[in-house]
Amino acid sequence: MTDKQKSNTQELITTLYLRLNGYLTSGFIFQSSEDKIGGEVDLVAIRFPLHRHDETEHNSSDYLEITSDIDIIIAEVKSKGQQLQFNSSLRNEQNLSKLLKWIGLFDDNIISSVTKVLQDLVTPKQNSKRQGLLTTDSIATKFGNVRVRPVIFSPERIELNNADKFINWTEINDFVWSCLCPTEKREECGTRYDFTAWGQGLNEIVKVYKDGQKNSKKPETIEEIYSLLSAEK
Repeated sequence: MTDKQKSNTQELITTLYLRLNGYLTSGFIFQSSEDKIGGEVDLVAIRFPLHRHDETEHNSSDYLEITSDIDIIIAEVKSKGQQLQFNSSLRNEQNLSKLLKWIGLFDDNIISSVTKVLQDLVTPKQNSKRQGLLTTDSIATKFGNVRVRPVIFSPERIELNNADKFINWTEINDFVWSCLCPTEKREECGTRYDFTAWGQGLNEIVKVYKDGQKNSKKPETIEEIYSLLSAEK
């Protein structure tokens, strides 16, 4: 599997994790006047306060620190060799303003102030060892209270005690396994079906987990998932 294929797999498993937590997801690119883009956001995810998916019999992850506000996650997905910090394109004030306008929840009169808060949040802080995830304060809008949260995901890393909190492999793997591979049969939610319903890319990862459930073997590392995905092709 190439580095690009591994990077795509990391973004897909992050998308699956967020989807199972009740988020709608999209990518986003920063347009430029030149014949190239001005950068991109790996994933923009939004979760609404009244989200329910009771038939699956699982709750959202406590690790994500979800509140009762409309929750917007700006996700940066980092491979193992990369620094756990946000790309320079996301630290750009103009780009952040474009992103907030695209999301469409914020009146023009507050976009500038929210942009400045976000710019401060995504700027690396020296010797920072933050225990919680980054977040704006609750922002009042005509659609309800909103929080915007820049979050780093690194599916290739287990955990780093000397780093700010991020979403690591253990959290992603444990949560996806608990959602897709229950130990007991659910009354209103089957676990064996046509996995192509998940959509291109996600269906292949879902199948890896479902096959693991069938064989009573939970994936131990994302490298194992890379290997299994490669074997399927």
